[in-house]
Amino acid sequence: MIDIQKVALTSASAGGAGWLALLFFQTSDSSETELIKRIFLLGIFVIVPLGLSLVATIDRGRHSRLYSLAVVAQPIGAVAACISFFLRPGLTAALLASTWLFVNTLIAFFGMWRFWRRGMFPVEETCVDVGLLYLPVGGIWFVMSRLGIQPFGFGDTIVLLTAVHFHFAGFAAPILAGMAGRLLNAQERPPALFPLAGISIIGGTPLVAAGITFSPALALIGALVVSIGLTLLAGLVIGSLLRKVEPTTARILLGISSLSSFSAMVLACLYAYSIVSKKLIIDIPQMAMTHGLLNAFGFATCGLLAWSIIKPQTRVRASVPGSIREPFRGNRV
Repeated sequence: MIDIQKVALTSASAGGAGWLALLFFQTSDSSETELIKRIFLLGIFVIVPLGLSLVATIDRGRHSRLYSLAVVAQPIGAVAACISFFLRPGLTAALLASTWLFVNTLIAFFGMWRFWRRGMFPVEETCVDVGLLYLPVGGIWFVMSRLGIQPFGFGDTIVLLTAVHFHFAGFAAPILAGMAGRLLNAQERPPALFPLAGISIIGGTPLVAAGITFSPALALIGALVVSIGLTLLAGLVIGSLLRKVEPTTARILLGISSLSSFSAMVLACLYAYSIVSKKLIIDIPQMAMTHGLLNAFGFATCGLLAWSIIKPQTRVRASVPGSIREPFRGNRV
């Protein structure tokens, strides 16, 4: 029988090699836009399959069909999305981008399936579910970018950045919180602050998106909420988990991820404040070079790689709604 989780990991490895090869190709005349596109491509080729490799839910000894379809379709959608960048914005580019949106939709339905079968608790699994559900929002904005439309009067840079936001802050961050929560809540004395960290991470992301659309002040509030959540999470990981994690490679990667998230969030808050106060502290190109790279490589990539080595166990298994939810010894994911 094919191990579909290993397929996801293989896709992430192959995607990483493909992403490195793409660095030799230019798809934009603007260095700023080129960097944003490369961060987005890292998301679809590496971050999403790494995340998928961690969130499998085995039910009655089998993987969900939705999960299996999403894993198989992911590299196809990623390649189609990549090709769309080599075309001018328009219908053909948008149709190719829609292939990636279809993959995102499969992933979101899998998140809904997980939530429906299990319920609201434990909090760490809800974080994972929300991360899966947020991903199609990024896919929709990506399709709009490739179609060449600019909703709410945004420029194409903001449209593409919104797509990037929901692949990293929307998808990767809640999954990383969920993985940390699995180990934190497996301790004899689970930290009381983890639920606050998880709720802040999954609740702040839509606030940032709504703020970008409607109100700079709301965006600042959202950035602060996410920052509080990620700072709490980084503190919990460094204070409660880092010394216990094996092997050393995973410990180093997890430490880099935690420190990077804190640094990236400081920059995000500065950027949001600069918009509200109308004082230029840090602009979009600087954000892409600092916050974007810290978030993409330090926080998301290092974090997901660390958890793919650690393979934390889930505390519950999926169960039929209305039935007694049985404790689960955990499956290695």
